[in-house]
Amino acid sequence: MTMGISSSFKKLNLDISNFDEIFSDHSIVAVTDPQGTIIYANKKFCELSKYTEDELLGQNHRILKSDEHSDEFFTKMWDVISSGKVWEGEIKNRAKDGSFYWLKSTIIPVNDSNGNIQNFVAIRTDITKEKEIQTKLLEMEEQLVKQNEDLVSKVESKSNDLVKSERLATIGTMASRVAHDLKNPLTIMHTYAEMLTPEILSKLESKDKEKWFRMQNSIFDMNRIIEDVLDFARTTEIKKKSTSFLSVLKLAMNHVKSSYGITINLPEKDFTINCDPRKIEGVLSNIINNAVQALDGQGEIDIEISSDSEFLTVQIKDSGPGISEDNLGKIFEPMFTTKTTGTGLGLVICKSIIEQHGGIISVSNKPTTFTITLPF
Repeated sequence: MTMGISSSFKKLNLDISNFDEIFSDHSIVAVTDPQGTIIYANKKFCELSKYTEDELLGQNHRILKSDEHSDEFFTKMWDVISSGKVWEGEIKNRAKDGSFYWLKSTIIPVNDSNGNIQNFVAIRTDITKEKEIQTKLLEMEEQLVKQNEDLVSKVESKSNDLVKSERLATIGTMASRVAHDLKNPLTIMHTYAEMLTPEILSKLESKDKEKWFRMQNSIFDMNRIIEDVLDFARTTEIKKKSTSFLSVLKLAMNHVKSSYGITINLPEKDFTINCDPRKIEGVLSNIINNAVQALDGQGEIDIEISSDSEFLTVQIKDSGPGISEDNLGKIFEPMFTTKTTGTGLGLVICKSIIEQHGGIISVSNKPTTFTITLPF
């Protein structure tokens, strides 16, 4: 089978005995018969594959298959060389010891005097180091791209936060002035409304009584809105002290407007935390009142507390219809509200207070659950 190769070299005035001397220092060379069986392997091929010449001769190149390439890859290669064309490409092989190496390969069909393929000559170069460098460069490029994307995202986020902070500061200043201006006339209205004694009220017709109660409720709602705006505008420093959580929760319950159809289950276990009691009281009353409003006169609210070595976790769950997925991500945004009345500032203020304490507040659905985490 090697006569065709020998003749080809003789035509070039080369002796096949010199074959290894020409290629071994630089190239990995193999010769196969038309069926792909190895009939020649040079020293470089043996060194790199970790197989002896005797182990390679009579074998197919499948002995070196690394599973890096698909069956389609080898089918296309075979189609090219069996049609008498030269194939060039990169192949990953597996050595006898299980290690991998990459080869830049040129496979040349050699024809006999009748034009039939007699042998295939594969001349290869070891490019393992180049592939390793290429892989590392690609990994570095991917890391740089990711770091750049992360940096751009952080810059955009910080820019948005800055713009939002500036807008909120402007809104807060304007709102504070308007709220102060409304406070005085509202106090006068409330004073005059309170001047109606039970005796006078008893003499009013039912329609007039209804108007009076509606006016009282409106005054209460307006006063609550003004207080929200003023709380939002104020940036008072928190004053922490060691406090019983249950005592803060019970004070918060004094500001909760519940009804007979609503059950609120309070925790029994108590924890001592370092917090601003008045501000945490405001956070709890705000969230519980929101839960009461969500129940619309019928349902249950569970307040649960737990702890680990560092944090106290408070969960306020209600059996209401829940918050739509569209609104869930906006719930802590300023001026966002799903209520017909209100400023949309209550939960913003709650979030600010919790974060001032070094804690976290979040919300989830099914059931609607507000989770507050506070450091001890």
